[in-house]
Amino acid sequence: MNPTAAPHRRGLAQRLSEAQATIDALLSGQIDAVVDSKTATPVLLSKAQDALRQSEEQHRQIVEATTDGIMKVDAFEKIVFVNGRLAEMLGYEPRQMIGMGVSTFMTASARAIMADPFARPAGQDTLDTVLCHKSGTAISVNIAASPLVDGEGRRFGTLGMVRDVTERDKLQSQLMVSDRMASVGTLAAGVAHEINNPLAAVIGNLDYIAEILGSAVRDSSTSASPGKSDAWLLDAIKGPINDAREAAARVRLIVRDLKIFSRSPIDEPKCRVDVQAVMESSLRMAWNEVRHRARLVKLYGVVPKVEANEGRLGQVFLNLIVNAAQALPEGHAEQNEIRVSTRVHDGRVVIEVSDTGAGIPPEIIGRIFDAFFTTKGVGVGTGLGLAICHRIVTDMDGELTVESTLGKGSTFRVALPIARHEAIEVTAPVVEAMAGPGRRGRILVVDDEELVLRSVKRLLTKEHDVVALAKAKQALALCAGGETFDLILCDLMMPDMTGMDLHRELSRVAPEQAKRMVFLTGGAFTANAWTFLSDPAREHLEKPFSPTTLRAVVRRHVQ
Repeated sequence: MNPTAAPHRRGLAQRLSEAQATIDALLSGQIDAVVDSKTATPVLLSKAQDALRQSEEQHRQIVEATTDGIMKVDAFEKIVFVNGRLAEMLGYEPRQMIGMGVSTFMTASARAIMADPFARPAGQDTLDTVLCHKSGTAISVNIAASPLVDGEGRRFGTLGMVRDVTERDKLQSQLMVSDRMASVGTLAAGVAHEINNPLAAVIGNLDYIAEILGSAVRDSSTSASPGKSDAWLLDAIKGPINDAREAAARVRLIVRDLKIFSRSPIDEPKCRVDVQAVMESSLRMAWNEVRHRARLVKLYGVVPKVEANEGRLGQVFLNLIVNAAQALPEGHAEQNEIRVSTRVHDGRVVIEVSDTGAGIPPEIIGRIFDAFFTTKGVGVGTGLGLAICHRIVTDMDGELTVESTLGKGSTFRVALPIARHEAIEVTAPVVEAMAGPGRRGRILVVDDEELVLRSVKRLLTKEHDVVALAKAKQALALCAGGETFDLILCDLMMPDMTGMDLHRELSRVAPEQAKRMVFLTGGAFTANAWTFLSDPAREHLEKPFSPTTLRAVVRRHVQ
């Protein structure tokens, strides 16, 4: 035996034993091994190193699973890492964004704003800005940017947490619009009420003057020696007065339209609604949009009233008309057409609004009733109009549909249920006054607007004894003291005591007088007022009213 072989074999056996121990450790999971690329020899890793690797893998999964975008940039503002969410948010693959400058994904206006947070050596900044999707779409984001520093405090990059807040910003914007519109609605209701009071006086007095002039002209024509100067004067002022009456009547329609669109769904429950009257109001409101773009064609069939909410239905019609107008170019009104029509089909009233515009592409027509979806340019559409219209019509047990052909135009169709029951009209109809003077009655007029008070008294004094009071408390004191009247004409909304308050008190102290009340209103713009007037037993006149209508009401109560 070679004397040197034994130590060699012992050394080999030891190495074989160590190798076997290593294999056993590898198989048991106590250690791990990788191959060094330079020496091609195994390198052993401890369990602590394996745990570190597992921890890193968990952090990687967290980074990729988060709903926020994450990016890491170097000191030169070049992207060195992005997670999958940020790449998806901007329409890229992660590898495509590596090495690109952060400013590549910003709008020009955002670059100046975004420069500071990425340039500061310390501190953290959170700001809202806009990034560009690969398609060119702007994306509203919130970015929390934190500097990355080494062990010696030197900055070597920046970490940015990016959150997509586009939908949040849209919602906030729409909430602001909704709040603004609610304020406008409240303002419109108040303005309508304030305009109606003096307008009632204007119309009443103009009609009164016109009646006097008419009598004077008739007297002059039958006189044996009519005065030429008087005839000339009457002839000269008759035209201007008629023009003033026509202008006042137009203002009256505008105010009526304002009142329709100022009513809220809470204030006004569903009732019997004349769709053609609501459509006419909507057309007047949208006329400035329509007249520069198209000819308006109206094809109204004979249709019954529907069960709906007048204010909300007006909102639907107005939106559909404006959309039809905006689908057409300006300045070619003779070449384009907007058509509105009404008919009955399958037990429902169908209202159609059609345009001869470019039409809606088939691939997006299924989305036009989705919230925030719009094909209009920035600042033109909010993407909520049709979605709100669809919801309103659905809430009224109706249906809103659309048909469109590219190059020919679109038709929006509203189908609403016919009103089930006949309701009692609480507003006096406009009828001609009786030829005879009738019985002379005793009438109490209560209105805090002096112009209206004088106008009503002037119109009725010739045929009746009229007591005019500016305060409801004075009227209550008269009736409580035993005074009686054939009719009490009372303003609904007054500062110290409303017509509703007076009615309640009279029901307690003089119930027969309470039953003789007819309310004059410039607009029931509160929930209480609307509910009060919704009672069929409470008759009311909408200001401004004509002398003929007023006298018809009086004659019905004073017989």
